[in-house]
Amino acid sequence: MPVLTPAHFHDLLQDLRGELQLIPDEAPRAALHSRARLLALNVEQYRVNFELARTTLNRVLAETGVGVRTSWARQQEHLAFMNAASSGVERAYEQATAAIEQARAERFEALSRAGVRPDTATAEDFYTQQAVSGLAAEGHAVRPPEQKSASKRVFNGFAVFSKFFVGVISGVSINLLFNPESRLYLTLIALTAGVMFSVLLLWLVDELAYRAKLAATTPGMARPGAYIGGIALVTALYLGVEGYLNWDGILRTTQEIAANAAQQGQLTDLSAAPEGPQTPQHWSLLVFTLALVGMAAGAALIQGRERARTVLERERLAARVAALKAQGGWHEAARAADRVAYLEAARDRLGPPRDVTSPDHARLNERVLGHWEQERDGQVQGVAAALLREARALQDTLEEFAAQVQAARFPAPRRGLRRLLG
Repeated sequence: MPVLTPAHFHDLLQDLRGELQLIPDEAPRAALHSRARLLALNVEQYRVNFELARTTLNRVLAETGVGVRTSWARQQEHLAFMNAASSGVERAYEQATAAIEQARAERFEALSRAGVRPDTATAEDFYTQQAVSGLAAEGHAVRPPEQKSASKRVFNGFAVFSKFFVGVISGVSINLLFNPESRLYLTLIALTAGVMFSVLLLWLVDELAYRAKLAATTPGMARPGAYIGGIALVTALYLGVEGYLNWDGILRTTQEIAANAAQQGQLTDLSAAPEGPQTPQHWSLLVFTLALVGMAAGAALIQGRERARTVLERERLAARVAALKAQGGWHEAARAADRVAYLEAARDRLGPPRDVTSPDHARLNERVLGHWEQERDGQVQGVAAALLREARALQDTLEEFAAQVQAARFPAPRRGLRRLLG
């Protein structure tokens, strides 16, 4: 402790009390004897406080030492536990990896014997490949989906575009027929009506073709001939309406061209023209329009049949897969195909424990040990500061008492008038 022991102050006080006998004057000597007895009590109190402070510091050091040792022991136990857990997880992970490699080898052998691709990952894919092989052997090949063929995507795009393009042509024809003054709102109505008419009829062709393809194998539907007749009626209606609209539109356009040319003086002899209805000279435009309509209807028909074919193939494939599962002849191969995925999922669930060598764990240890160090330093500083204040106060009192003793032993000589009066 940064203070003098009580023995030093006791020896100093005894020395000063021995000097009291050398004071010649009785009154100061008696007063200083009383002061010396009080200082003896102060020195004794300082001794008691000094021993109490020593005991307190020993207790603080012992408690903090126990705390540090306990924390360190807990950290060591935790470290040992985590190391053991890490070792257990590592062993389990290695065992799971070995089991997965063995399952992959068994899957390769089983799939090779079954005649499917060795990289088949699930039992569902295995049954699908078996069903596709069986259907192909029977002459019912399953075609790839349309998304895997660029030509199919181009055809589907053309089929969708043709509905709206032919609808725009119908809208222009309706506008020429019912809107001779070319009003804007009537033009918008005519274009909208033409597009709706085209899309609706071509959708009917698509749907009827779809139903006609499924009618033979789906109970509860009408005969395929009824749907084929509906397709013929819808196509005839479409061609008739488009033909009439475009024929009338061509006549009106030809007449307007002739009238404009006559007004501008570009026709020299109008009387030479034959009387009665004239055959429009632009009949090729009508044929081209009807060809476009026919192509759009044909595209819708093909789309409906392709959609039905896809559904039939999917249903036939699902039925064959269900039949293979019910037969039970490929259970071992299917189980081998699925076993790898199950073992990999089980290995992924092996969560490793927290790394005991991580910076977070080191910072935790530092915080625990720092807490006990701060606790020890705070209590030691508090006890030492209180004892130091008391020692300084006692030393100042003894110094003052020593000065009084010296003043009493050697009083200052009197001079002048004081000496004569004394």
